Amino acid sequence: MSSQQSRPAKKEIFINIRKLAALDLVFHGSRFILAEFALGVFLCSGFGIFSLFAFFNNPGHPLFMMIIGLVLAWIALNYVPLLLYAISIVRHESARQEVAFELEHKATYGRKYTLQATGLLLLPLAVPALAIIQEIQRRSAYKQ
Repeated sequence: MSSQQSRPAKKEIFINIRKLAALDLVFHGSRFILAEFALGVFLCSGFGIFSLFAFFNNPGHPLFMMIIGLVLAWIALNYVPLLLYAISIVRHESARQEVAFELEHKATYGRKYTLQATGLLLLPLAVPALAIIQEIQRRSAYKQ
């Protein structure tokens, strides 16, 4: 039995963004998830930029246009790390390996990842900030 499979469940406060992408790939398939994440980045950023340009180029537009543009832009930014992780995981064909422990404890981690992912995607820059912090921690642990 590998050390990853026999370890006790960690009490992490936040979900691991890379594992979130891997779980989505395992449950929904690589084509669907890559398309979802790519659309999340490109459509949200496109509509966000369009809304912001419409607001700034026409002073008659309501403040609502600017708010919608900012919300769509931050949702697009939140999808960037998910898309990058998904591409990396698909290239290495490592989705199941990366989430083997979580799949064994599906009831616990399924609920946790679903609830937190929904909330984090709506917070400005939450996913990129968390991904950067987790990547720094992962790389510093790897060097030790």
